Amino acid sequence: MSLLSKFERMRYSRKQDSFDGNLKILKNGDGFVYNELTNEKFFIKQNFLKGAMNGDRVRIFINTSRYGSFLRCHIAKIIKRKNKFFTAKINKHKKQVFACIYPFQSKKIILKNLNMNTNTGDIVKIQIINWREGHKSAYAKVISLIARSDDLDSDYIWISRRYGIQNFNEYHTSKVDQIKYKSILENNLIKRKDLSQIRTFTIDPEDAKDFDDAISVIKKNANTELYIHIADVSIYVKENSKIDHSACERGNSYYFREKTVHMLPENLSTNICSLVPGKKRLALTVKIVLDNQCLIKSFDFFESTIMSDRKFHYKEVETIISGNKSTKGIYKDIKLLKSLTDKLRKNRLSNDGFNLDLFEQDFVLDKNGKPIDSYEVERLQSHEMIEESMLLANTLASKQIEVGQTNLNHFGIYRNHESVSMKNENFIKELIKYTTNNPIDRQPHLKARDINNFLSQSSPSQRKTLSRIIVRKMQKANYSTKPLGHYGLGLESYTHFTSPIRRYSDIVAHRMIKGKFTSNKNIFSIIYKCNNGELRSQNAERDYKNLKGLKLLDYKKNDPLGGYITKIQRSRILVNEKYSGVDGIILKQDIPRGSYEFHKNMFFMRNKIGLEEFRVGDEVRLKVASIDFISQMAYFKFDS
Repeated sequence: MSLLSKFERMRYSRKQDSFDGNLKILKNGDGFVYNELTNEKFFIKQNFLKGAMNGDRVRIFINTSRYGSFLRCHIAKIIKRKNKFFTAKINKHKKQVFACIYPFQSKKIILKNLNMNTNTGDIVKIQIINWREGHKSAYAKVISLIARSDDLDSDYIWISRRYGIQNFNEYHTSKVDQIKYKSILENNLIKRKDLSQIRTFTIDPEDAKDFDDAISVIKKNANTELYIHIADVSIYVKENSKIDHSACERGNSYYFREKTVHMLPENLSTNICSLVPGKKRLALTVKIVLDNQCLIKSFDFFESTIMSDRKFHYKEVETIISGNKSTKGIYKDIKLLKSLTDKLRKNRLSNDGFNLDLFEQDFVLDKNGKPIDSYEVERLQSHEMIEESMLLANTLASKQIEVGQTNLNHFGIYRNHESVSMKNENFIKELIKYTTNNPIDRQPHLKARDINNFLSQSSPSQRKTLSRIIVRKMQKANYSTKPLGHYGLGLESYTHFTSPIRRYSDIVAHRMIKGKFTSNKNIFSIIYKCNNGELRSQNAERDYKNLKGLKLLDYKKNDPLGGYITKIQRSRILVNEKYSGVDGIILKQDIPRGSYEFHKNMFFMRNKIGLEEFRVGDEVRLKVASIDFISQMAYFKFDS
């Protein structure tokens, strides 16, 4: 049956009080179910899950109340359990031993007939022996021990199994495959526009192994030619081939300290496709002609042969643009690119687009893989150079796809970011008004420049916290068949084109740009898998870093720490601890006693009988109260 119209969905929902669907569990333990007929999303609080687990087929009853924009519902019946075998963590409590599949699961699993020595935090494979429907707990047995809690790879093992990353079939590239790829490379070198004689370079992290983008820049009188070369993966990964299906299922590559799970076979990722220096490679190039104000005069996409002259890492480039190296040859090209991208960035931000101060935390590990220190990944000018270049290439790729696919009467693939919801827009406006005493609520819609101006008035330390708070109020970007605009970048149309070695959406974009995409009837399935793969990757990376952060907090549990208040609730305060990057909770019993009054939007709480006042964005001194590695939660208290 085809999807119903909006009017039909509304009428159908009023008639229907129940339907069947597959349950999706969220990180906080709540869940969602899609109505497969109407394509509506229904919210289920954790206490109404009735013991259902992620992926179970359930029957739900719809309530009349709403949670935000979603109708509330509760599970009436579990129709079919998706799994009976799980990867779990051991949790010993008093005389019972529990198996924890993920934090905040709706049904406890008690291990029976345990005949091996296990400790809390050990990772095991279990089998459910009795779901005990209608009871609060199920019974299970341990099939095998996977890893001890202190094993070097335990974090990777837990996350990769929890998100199904270990389920991907291993690639095995035979000698026949290698000969085939080499043959494709050699046969195509002579069929393309040869750019191997123009100076070309890559800029990547120091430990990078796959190079999927390279740049050439040539100054010509009043114009500058900027060439952005992207590895031509689609020439090797044929549509509907076995490798193509495997890459689509993965959605993207997955990066962990212990292991990288490549989207493509490693021989393709790090060798044949990779734009390594000194070797001719196949690329899909966009040539952009810019005037002296960096306005686009023309652009053209074409298949090319290139040869990278040198690979730079970001800190090397930082040294070059700081003036400490020669300004001849390729070093002159680097400086020219810096000048171009400065203008591109200024032009982009003058139109619209956020300039948030987001940062990335990483860890120093000892020889046993345990975090003993942390550092903020430095944001360099060289990062912005590559970022602006790739943003420009992606924007132009979207325009190219839009023209080509429209002419064919086919769907495209676009990266959309919806504008912030009215509720969250009002929150951000109130936050700006509260923090700066400068209201902007007369405007019909919140603009990126309003947020940029607001953040520019904040102190450097507070800017990072406020950026973090604001970005969490934004919608999540995703892939779609039609261009709906990218709110965060201030663009009407955008796509992903520049990372085909590690992102499947980019391979699809390449095929569309070439006019060689033949799977239009399958585009919705492809889009779904791209979105699902990205979500899997983001959640896995977030949980992996959270585990490392919790272990660092455990290592530093007696040390004074610092953080920022990110949210105030009547029963607790939420904080982000800056040393570990972990979001944690200060419970009511650890907040100084008193009679508190609260801001109407919960931007502060003030003790009416004391001196205490806590405000969103405030820097606070903290100490670890406790760490729960099973629920993956940190609890803090104020350090007086």
